[in-house]
Amino acid sequence: MGLMSEYINKQAGPNELLSELLGLIKSYNKERNTCMLVYAAAVEKPIPDSVLCMDDYFTIRDLLENVESDKLDFYIETPGGRGEAAEEIVGFTRDKFKNIDFVVSGEAKSAGTILALSGDDILMTKTGSLGPIDAQVKIGRSTVSAHDYIEWVNQKRTEAEKVGRLNPFDAVITAQITPGELCHVLYAQKFSEDLVKEWLPKYKFKNWVTTETRSASVTMEMKQARANEIASNLIDHSKWKSHGRSLKIADLEEIGLKIVKIDDNSSLANIIYRIHTQYLRHITIYNII
Repeated sequence: MGLMSEYINKQAGPNELLSELLGLIKSYNKERNTCMLVYAAAVEKPIPDSVLCMDDYFTIRDLLENVESDKLDFYIETPGGRGEAAEEIVGFTRDKFKNIDFVVSGEAKSAGTILALSGDDILMTKTGSLGPIDAQVKIGRSTVSAHDYIEWVNQKRTEAEKVGRLNPFDAVITAQITPGELCHVLYAQKFSEDLVKEWLPKYKFKNWVTTETRSASVTMEMKQARANEIASNLIDHSKWKSHGRSLKIADLEEIGLKIVKIDDNSSLANIIYRIHTQYLRHITIYNII
């Protein structure tokens, strides 16, 4: 019998489920000698304002303000949201904790991925996934990938330089693009990319001192080059085809990210899968923090 069936058959009420969830977090903290924060948004549920936003930053700050541990394990489930909120959360948590690991058993997409990339380690189950970080911008009545938009503009510029003019159809479209709109798209893309390029060398790669194959010393230039490569892969909409694409452990390792596999530790995996199932079962969830 699966975990979901087990919890359904229990017919436990919200109070019992919450009590068990807190017990699971306590067991996790004991096993990892850490302090766990569970942040779970309503992924794919018809609940408004479920994305990562500044309200979440204020709530997280309030909850963690008086925590005395120097270690934080941040369980995250979110469809994405504001990169600015992720930046504020990282600024606060990094000032307070010496070590921060992110735990993913469901989806941590877009801004959730950016947030996870600020961790010392990323712990994932087989069901966990991150996602592309190409900024999504509002153009007219549509939301489009900033990466695709910039790529299209550059393509049209190259074509115009080559033949001396744009074809009539493209000329009509490009005539509607304002300088402010173009700058907005460029900056939106750079914002996500720059955060990842800054955080990876500073946090995730800080203990990367020798290479695996040659045991050579790892320089800051090597760390930055790896961060640039990972960021470029994650913003490349043409590579992933969908902003909602689920990037599993194998996908992330392929682009140069080291992931701690939770399933290799059976007792820890049992706790994490139960936490995951708990908030899925816990009445159409809003935020559990």
